[in-house]
Amino acid sequence: VSTQSTGRSNQTTKMGRKDKFVDDGADEVFKSKKGQNGVDDMVMLTKVDESHVVENLKKRYDANMIYTNIGPVLLSVNPYTDLGITGQDYILMYQHKQRHENPPHVYALAEETYRTMRSERENQCCIISGESGAGKTVAAKHIMGYVAAVSGKDPKIEYVKSVILDSNPVLEAFGNAKTLRNDNSSRFGKYFQIQFDSKNDPCGGEVIVYLLEKSRVINPGKDQRNFHFFYQFLSGASQEVAQYYQLYSADNFYYLNQSGCFTVPTIDDVKDYAEVLEAMTVLGMDQTEQNNVHAIVAGVLHLGNVAFHDNGKGGADVSYPEVLQLAATYFQVDPAALTKAICFRVINTGGVGGGRRSTYNVPQNPVLCVD
Repeated sequence: VSTQSTGRSNQTTKMGRKDKFVDDGADEVFKSKKGQNGVDDMVMLTKVDESHVVENLKKRYDANMIYTNIGPVLLSVNPYTDLGITGQDYILMYQHKQRHENPPHVYALAEETYRTMRSERENQCCIISGESGAGKTVAAKHIMGYVAAVSGKDPKIEYVKSVILDSNPVLEAFGNAKTLRNDNSSRFGKYFQIQFDSKNDPCGGEVIVYLLEKSRVINPGKDQRNFHFFYQFLSGASQEVAQYYQLYSADNFYYLNQSGCFTVPTIDDVKDYAEVLEAMTVLGMDQTEQNNVHAIVAGVLHLGNVAFHDNGKGGADVSYPEVLQLAATYFQVDPAALTKAICFRVINTGGVGGGRRSTYNVPQNPVLCVD
């Protein structure tokens, strides 16, 4: 994670835990008051190389000290469990404190960032980086939670903060999925921008999403899951809603049953679905907009069940038109137009230098239609 403003930079890198650590007789270089727990700031190591850095991180990790500084950089090793080192008590511990006054922590980074913005009146940026499963999403939540906790308490401000924080369940529902390495892996990049007024209180925000892994929708991968909301919708929808959208268990939908993975022990899809619906309401989505979201998701699920066969003319026809009809209904489009969009590829030629432009509808074979 990196926070930076003009002339200064603070960085935090999230690291996933490794089972093997290098031990190169590095014990003698740990001179801090922490003793066998390593040093808080690795610039204090008498020798800086890979073996000593990793050994220091291991010592601290074994002592449940997952945060370590390297000068302005904060490293975090994901413990894959709740250590109880966040929350209101820890926020009070780090509020109004300089970074060196307390042990390394993501709250110390958030406090320094917020304090610098207030004192220098300059924009600040936190960049969170790391491999899959390193804890980037959780780190972002902690930073936003800290800023929300230490800023103003006016009702209007509280509303803005609730919108900023409650955007996470929606983003994770439609952008996160279980992978081979991480049960809640972000399959996209995001840029949160929190705007502050002259009193340094949050007054607005913006979330920019980029590089979403769209291919996961049609091919999630073996032993992985598609995006969370598909399973939340199927598990958490009421009987009335499920009947209206003709929902069944996940193994009945092609886009979900390819992977062979439907549930995750660490994920409660029913509970998460309720949180997503609540978050949508907080974000200002009325019931019509929420219904439209559900209709689109249902349409995607049914579209995946559409099958094709060779029509003997170099193209493909829909094997079961009633399934495509169902998807078209939820998409609110004409079934014939949807069929044409899937079974034909549009090719444009010409048009360069003011020349005549031609458009052709080229038939696709069944394999291309499915893809």
